[in-house]
Amino acid sequence: ALQRFLVDLLEPTDEAFLVVFNHDPHLEASWTPGPQRLGGRLDNVRPYGATAIYDALEMALPLFASRSHARAALVLISDGSDTASDATPTDVRRAIRRSDAFVYAVGIDATERRPINDRVNARVLREITDESGGYTEIIHDSPDLGPATERIAEELNHQYTLGYTPTRAPDGRYHRIEVRVGLVGYDVRARRGYVATISP
Repeated sequence: ALQRFLVDLLEPTDEAFLVVFNHDPHLEASWTPGPQRLGGRLDNVRPYGATAIYDALEMALPLFASRSHARAALVLISDGSDTASDATPTDVRRAIRRSDAFVYAVGIDATERRPINDRVNARVLREITDESGGYTEIIHDSPDLGPATERIAEELNHQYTLGYTPTRAPDGRYHRIEVRVGLVGYDVRARRGYVATISP
């Protein structure tokens, strides 16, 4: 499913990076023009160890400052709850507010009995992704991963960029925003706010 996401579903003109994580995050591949070139980098990835979701997000989000394209999204895939991060959900939400990347999460929460601390924490993932304008989807078996990533790719390929200029000077604070449409039957998924960064 992940090979297909990179090779078939993303646009050839996109660029992508790849971070893998267990108890530690690791940058498997830096920004690469043409996501199709990253397909083979997944061949040797094997699951083992604990789960450091928040540390992986904290590592990945600053990478968006050096991208070439305006559109930006981070897709997180995990089969469990965070058990090993030094970072907290609050740290991640703060980093997301300073980033302009949409964050999507797919949690693979298998139906077999597991310890409660190993189960995907959908509430925390939704708090993280909703803040960015993305969303969280919980699936229950690995075959469901293909359709889940297809839905994310479909949304990424049909995004719009809206912008405006605030009337006040940047103050370094977080400001809430709301995007609405006047037509019935349409839903808007957008960032909830931004940090008005003061230029040095």
